[in-house]
Amino acid sequence: MRVSKKDARQVIVVGLDGTPHSFLKSEIEAGNLPHMAELRSRGQLARMDTEIPTISSVAWASFMTGVNPGEHGIFGFTDRRPGAWELYFPNYSHVRAEPLWDRISGEGGRCCVLNVPSTYPARALNGVLVSGFVAPSLERAVYPADALEYLRSSGYRIDVDAAKGHQSLDILLEDLHETLEKRREAMLHFWARERWDFFMNVFTGTDRLHHFFWRHYEENDPVYKNDFLRYYRRLDEIIGEFVSEIPDEAALFMLSDHGFCGIKQEVFPNRLLEEKGLLALGPDAKTIADVIPEKTLAYCLDPGRIYFNRQGREPGGRVNAGDAAGLADEVEQYLMSLLDPEIDEPVVERVETGGSLFEGPLVASGPDLVAVPRRGYDLKGRMSTEVFKERGVLSGMHTHDDAFVFIGSGIEAEPPDHIRGLSSLLLKARHGQA
Repeated sequence: MRVSKKDARQVIVVGLDGTPHSFLKSEIEAGNLPHMAELRSRGQLARMDTEIPTISSVAWASFMTGVNPGEHGIFGFTDRRPGAWELYFPNYSHVRAEPLWDRISGEGGRCCVLNVPSTYPARALNGVLVSGFVAPSLERAVYPADALEYLRSSGYRIDVDAAKGHQSLDILLEDLHETLEKRREAMLHFWARERWDFFMNVFTGTDRLHHFFWRHYEENDPVYKNDFLRYYRRLDEIIGEFVSEIPDEAALFMLSDHGFCGIKQEVFPNRLLEEKGLLALGPDAKTIADVIPEKTLAYCLDPGRIYFNRQGREPGGRVNAGDAAGLADEVEQYLMSLLDPEIDEPVVERVETGGSLFEGPLVASGPDLVAVPRRGYDLKGRMSTEVFKERGVLSGMHTHDDAFVFIGSGIEAEPPDHIRGLSSLLLKARHGQA
C-alpha cells in the first residue's frame, strides 16, 4: 500500500537511551530542563515498561518491530552461537521481524533513521540509515554512500568511547560532550536535507553517562553531579533547537529504552550455579566457551538469562524435556534464596520462565529462565570466582520499569504502557488515526 503524501502525517522520534521517567520528571520539575518542560506542558509524559531481560539491543528491537523477543529473535547483547559453545553479537541481520521504518519505506515514505541501536550493518532504505551501537566502523554503518561521505568529512562519531571512563571520568566527560555535538550536527544536517515522512534520532550518550556517573548524581557528588546535569542541560538545549524546526502539524514522540538505578553489588550467577553443581568449567574460565558440557546442566548469560544444557540444542546437551521443569524449580530456589552478604537482602525479585516472558516461533532459542533482580543488583553473565563483588567504576544499571515515553501535542491516544506498543501508535499517527 502506498500512502499519499497529502494524507500522511510526518512522524518524528527522539530517543534518549536509558533515561528514566522518574529522573526526567524530577529534573523538569526542578527547572533544569526548560525545553523538555515546555514540551511536557503541551503533550503527555508517561512512565513505560520495557523488556525483560533489560538490554538496549533487546528493547530497541522490540520498539522498532512492535513484537517480543520470541518473534524478533534478539534476546541479548551477546548470545549463544547455534550449535556451538561460543558467543556472538546479534546484529540487524538477526532481527526477524519488520522494523516500522521498513513498512513506511515500503509504502513510499521517505525515512531517516539515525543512531538506533541494533541497526548494524545498515541496509537499503527509502532514505538514509546510519547505524547505532554497536557499529564497529562507518563503512558498513551507512546507507546510502553519499551520506557516508558527509559523516566522514564532518568527524561524526558512532558512539562514546566508553573505555575512556576506565582511564579518567574527566576524559570520558570530554568525549561525551564531543560526541553529543557531533550527533547534533548530523541530526540537523539530515533533517534539513528534505521533508522526511519518518525521522528518528537516538542519543546514546545518556546511557554511557548513567553507567559511569549515576552514583555521583544520586549521591550528590559536589563535582560530578554538576557535570551530570550539565550534560543534560546541553541535551535539553539541543532538543529545543531541533523541536523548533519541526512543523506544528508533525507528530512528535520521545522515548527511552529502559530506566536506570544505582548498583549496590555485582552478582555472578554462574558462580552460584557452579557451587550448586549445575555448571562445570575448565581452568581460568572466562566465557561459555570454557564450559564442560558433559558436567553442566545450566549456565547464565547477561543479565540473568539462564539457559539449560538442552539435548538437541547445546552440543553435548544433558537436559531433556522431562527434566526441564524440575531443573527450573531447583534453579529458581537457588536464585530466590540468594542474599546480599552485607545486609541479608534478597538479590532476586522473581524468576520468570522463557515461556511466560516470550511468545512466538523463536522462544526455544531464548533463555529457559530469566532472573529479574531487585534494584541495585547487577546480574552478570561473566565467569567469576565469587558470587558477589563490589561495584567498580560502573555505578549505574538498567531497570525494566522506569522508561519514559512522550507524546506531543495533537495526538489524542494514550501513551503505551510497554515499549512494544509504541511502533503501532507511530504508524497510526502517520495515517491520521491517533
